[in-house]
Amino acid sequence: MIEYKGDEHKRFQHLIKHLFKTLNITDYHIYQGKDIERLQVFIRVDHLPLEEADAQLQKLSNTLKEKITKKWKCLPSLALPEAYNIVTLPYNRL
Repeated sequence: MIEYKGDEHKRFQHLIKHLFKTLNITDYHIYQGKDIERLQVFIRVDHLPLEEADAQLQKLSNTLKEKITKKWKCLPSLALPEAYNIVTLPYNRL
């Protein structure tokens, strides 16, 4: 899951769609969070070990960083303690 919070949320949504199309990632859902500036991107995958999920999310994050200022977090993350790997519930599907 990638959670963005910032004033360029529409641009982020466009970049995600374009990036995922380029990478042939088709099974994902974008939701609006509690605030209008918060977007949550859930990527459906079959079972993945935590280490592999973290590595793949970091690759996506690094690619996004080339286009937009980093204002997102990726979960699950090995860099965070287990207690902080918590996803907030989405509000509206976009």
